[in-house]
Amino acid sequence: MQKAIFKQMTDEQLVLLFQYEQDGLAFGELYCRYFTKLHHYCHAILNNAEEAADIAQDTFAKAAEKIHHLKSPAQFSAWLFRIGRNACIDQAKEKQRHQAVSPEGTGQMAEEEFDVEEAMAREAVIEQIFLLMGQLSAEARSILTAKYFDGRSIQELTELMGLSESAIKMRLSRARHRILKLYNRPPRIAS
Repeated sequence: MQKAIFKQMTDEQLVLLFQYEQDGLAFGELYCRYFTKLHHYCHAILNNAEEAADIAQDTFAKAAEKIHHLKSPAQFSAWLFRIGRNACIDQAKEKQRHQAVSPEGTGQMAEEEFDVEEAMAREAVIEQIFLLMGQLSAEARSILTAKYFDGRSIQELTELMGLSESAIKMRLSRARHRILKLYNRPPRIAS
Protein backbone atom coordinates (compact mmCIF):
# COMPACT_ATOMS: atom_id res chain seq x y z
CA MET A 1 0.00 0.00 0.00
CA GLN A 2 1.11 3.54 -0.60
CA LYS A 3 1.92 5.60 2.47
CA ALA A 4 -0.65 8.29 1.53
CA ILE A 5 -3.45 5.75 1.81
CA PHE A 6 -2.67 5.25 5.51
CA LYS A 7 -3.30 8.94 6.23
CA GLN A 8 -6.87 8.52 4.97
CA MET A 9 -7.60 5.46 7.10
CA THR A 10 -9.34 5.58 10.47
CA ASP A 11 -7.57 4.46 13.63
CA GLU A 12 -9.77 1.37 13.64
CA GLN A 13 -8.74 0.43 10.11
CA LEU A 14 -5.07 0.94 10.92
CA VAL A 15 -5.31 -1.18 14.08
CA LEU A 16 -7.07 -3.99 12.23
CA LEU A 17 -4.48 -3.88 9.46
CA PHE A 18 -1.68 -4.13 11.99
CA GLN A 19 -3.43 -6.85 14.01
CA TYR A 20 -4.10 -9.11 11.05
CA GLU A 21 -1.35 -8.27 8.56
CA GLN A 22 1.43 -7.02 10.87
CA ASP A 23 1.73 -4.01 8.55
CA GLY A 24 4.37 -1.79 10.15
CA LEU A 25 3.33 1.22 8.09
CA ALA A 26 -0.15 1.04 9.63
CA PHE A 27 1.34 1.18 13.13
CA GLY A 28 3.73 3.90 11.96
CA GLU A 29 0.76 6.04 10.99
CA LEU A 30 -0.78 5.55 14.45
CA TYR A 31 2.58 6.55 15.94
CA CYS A 32 2.68 9.71 13.82
CA ARG A 33 -0.87 10.61 14.85
CA TYR A 34 -0.45 10.10 18.57
CA PHE A 35 3.18 10.32 19.72
CA THR A 36 3.27 14.09 20.20
CA LYS A 37 -0.13 14.13 21.90
CA LEU A 38 0.88 11.27 24.19
CA HIS A 39 4.18 12.98 25.00
CA HIS A 40 2.37 16.21 25.95
CA TYR A 41 -0.14 14.23 28.01
CA CYS A 42 2.65 12.44 29.92
CA HIS A 43 4.56 15.69 30.32
CA ALA A 44 1.51 17.31 31.88
CA ILE A 45 1.28 14.47 34.39
CA LEU A 46 4.99 14.13 35.21
CA ASN A 47 6.11 17.72 34.66
CA ASN A 48 9.34 16.34 33.13
CA ALA A 49 9.78 16.39 29.34
CA GLU A 50 12.57 13.80 29.21
CA GLU A 51 10.72 11.25 31.33
CA ALA A 52 7.54 11.94 29.35
CA ALA A 53 9.34 11.23 26.06
CA ASP A 54 10.72 7.95 27.44
CA ILE A 55 7.31 6.88 28.68
CA ALA A 56 5.62 7.83 25.41
CA GLN A 57 8.19 5.75 23.51
CA ASP A 58 7.79 2.81 25.89
CA THR A 59 4.01 3.10 25.65
CA PHE A 60 4.13 2.68 21.88
CA ALA A 61 6.47 -0.30 22.22
CA LYS A 62 4.07 -1.90 24.70
CA ALA A 63 1.08 -1.06 22.49
CA ALA A 64 2.74 -2.72 19.47
CA GLU A 65 3.39 -5.80 21.58
CA LYS A 66 -0.11 -6.00 23.11
CA ILE A 67 -2.29 -4.63 20.29
CA HIS A 68 -3.50 -8.07 19.28
CA HIS A 69 -5.36 -8.17 22.64
CA LEU A 70 -7.26 -4.96 21.85
CA LYS A 71 -10.85 -6.10 21.33
CA SER A 72 -12.24 -2.72 20.29
CA PRO A 73 -9.89 -1.22 17.67
CA ALA A 74 -12.00 1.95 17.48
CA GLN A 75 -10.92 2.67 21.07
CA PHE A 76 -7.20 2.64 20.22
CA SER A 77 -6.43 6.18 21.38
CA ALA A 78 -8.19 5.74 24.73
CA TRP A 79 -6.39 2.42 25.23
CA LEU A 80 -3.03 3.98 24.30
CA PHE A 81 -3.49 6.93 26.67
CA ARG A 82 -4.55 4.56 29.47
CA ILE A 83 -1.28 2.62 29.02
CA GLY A 84 0.61 5.92 29.10
CA ARG A 85 -1.25 7.15 32.16
CA ASN A 86 -0.56 3.94 34.06
CA ALA A 87 3.12 4.13 33.11
CA CYS A 88 3.26 7.74 34.35
CA ILE A 89 1.72 6.77 37.68
CA ASP A 90 4.13 3.85 38.02
CA GLN A 91 7.07 6.14 37.17
CA ALA A 92 5.91 8.70 39.73
CA LYS A 93 5.61 6.10 42.48
CA GLU A 94 9.04 4.65 41.63
CA LYS A 95 10.60 8.10 41.57
CA GLN A 96 9.06 8.94 44.92
CA ARG A 97 10.45 5.75 46.49
CA HIS A 98 13.99 6.41 45.26
CA GLN A 99 14.13 10.16 45.73
CA ALA A 100 13.94 10.53 49.49
CA VAL A 101 17.66 11.23 50.07
CA SER A 102 20.26 12.59 47.66
CA PRO A 103 22.97 10.13 46.48
CA GLU A 104 25.76 12.10 48.18
CA GLY A 105 24.37 10.96 51.51
CA THR A 106 24.23 14.51 52.82
CA GLY A 107 20.81 13.90 54.24
CA GLN A 108 19.35 16.66 52.08
CA MET A 109 16.22 16.00 50.15
CA ALA A 110 16.63 15.35 46.46
CA GLU A 111 16.05 18.32 44.12
CA GLU A 112 12.30 17.90 43.91
CA GLU A 113 9.86 15.34 45.13
CA PHE A 114 7.17 14.09 42.86
CA ASP A 115 3.69 14.52 44.27
CA VAL A 116 1.55 11.62 43.02
CA GLU A 117 -1.69 13.21 44.21
CA GLU A 118 -0.87 16.47 42.42
CA ALA A 119 0.00 14.57 39.25
CA MET A 120 -3.25 12.60 39.41
CA ALA A 121 -5.21 15.82 39.94
CA ARG A 122 -3.47 17.39 36.90
CA GLU A 123 -4.20 14.27 34.91
CA ALA A 124 -7.91 14.42 35.84
CA VAL A 125 -8.08 18.02 34.63
CA ILE A 126 -6.34 17.05 31.38
CA GLU A 127 -8.79 14.18 30.82
CA GLN A 128 -11.71 16.55 31.41
CA ILE A 129 -10.27 19.04 28.92
CA PHE A 130 -9.87 16.28 26.32
CA LEU A 131 -13.56 15.45 26.75
CA LEU A 132 -14.62 19.10 26.61
CA MET A 133 -12.63 19.70 23.42
CA GLY A 134 -15.17 17.50 21.67
CA GLN A 135 -17.79 20.19 22.35
CA LEU A 136 -15.78 22.91 20.60
CA SER A 137 -15.99 23.86 16.94
CA ALA A 138 -13.52 22.13 14.62
CA GLU A 139 -11.60 25.41 14.25
CA ALA A 140 -11.29 25.93 18.01
CA ARG A 141 -10.22 22.31 18.54
CA SER A 142 -7.67 22.62 15.76
CA ILE A 143 -6.05 25.80 17.04
CA LEU A 144 -5.91 24.60 20.67
CA THR A 145 -4.46 21.24 19.61
CA ALA A 146 -1.83 22.89 17.41
CA LYS A 147 -0.80 25.34 20.12
CA TYR A 148 -0.95 23.28 23.30
CA PHE A 149 -0.63 19.65 22.26
CA ASP A 150 1.60 19.99 19.20
CA GLY A 151 3.58 22.86 20.72
CA ARG A 152 3.35 25.21 17.74
CA SER A 153 4.33 28.85 18.23
CA ILE A 154 2.10 31.81 17.34
CA GLN A 155 4.34 32.46 14.33
CA GLU A 156 3.95 28.85 13.12
CA LEU A 157 0.19 29.13 13.53
CA THR A 158 0.06 32.33 11.46
CA GLU A 159 1.90 30.57 8.63
CA LEU A 160 -0.10 27.37 8.99
CA MET A 161 -3.52 29.03 9.10
CA GLY A 162 -2.82 32.05 6.90
CA LEU A 163 -4.03 34.49 9.56
CA SER A 164 -2.48 37.50 11.23
CA GLU A 165 -0.82 37.20 14.63
CA SER A 166 -3.63 39.18 16.30
CA ALA A 167 -6.26 36.91 14.69
CA ILE A 168 -4.46 33.81 15.98
CA LYS A 169 -4.20 35.28 19.49
CA MET A 170 -7.89 36.25 19.45
CA ARG A 171 -8.99 32.79 18.30
CA LEU A 172 -6.80 31.13 20.93
CA SER A 173 -8.25 33.43 23.59
CA ARG A 174 -11.83 32.66 22.54
CA ALA A 175 -11.16 28.91 22.45
CA ARG A 176 -9.51 29.01 25.91
CA HIS A 177 -12.45 31.00 27.31
CA ARG A 178 -14.91 28.51 25.80
CA ILE A 179 -13.05 25.56 27.38
CA LEU A 180 -12.93 27.39 30.72
CA LYS A 181 -16.65 28.13 30.53
CA LEU A 182 -17.42 24.48 29.76
CA TYR A 183 -15.06 23.31 32.51
CA ASN A 184 -16.62 25.57 35.14
CA ARG A 185 -20.25 24.97 34.27
CA PRO A 186 -22.21 23.06 36.91
CA PRO A 187 -22.86 19.40 36.10
CA ARG A 188 -26.27 18.56 34.73
CA ILE A 189 -28.46 16.44 36.94
CA ALA A 190 -30.45 13.82 35.08
CA SER A 191 -34.11 13.78 35.98
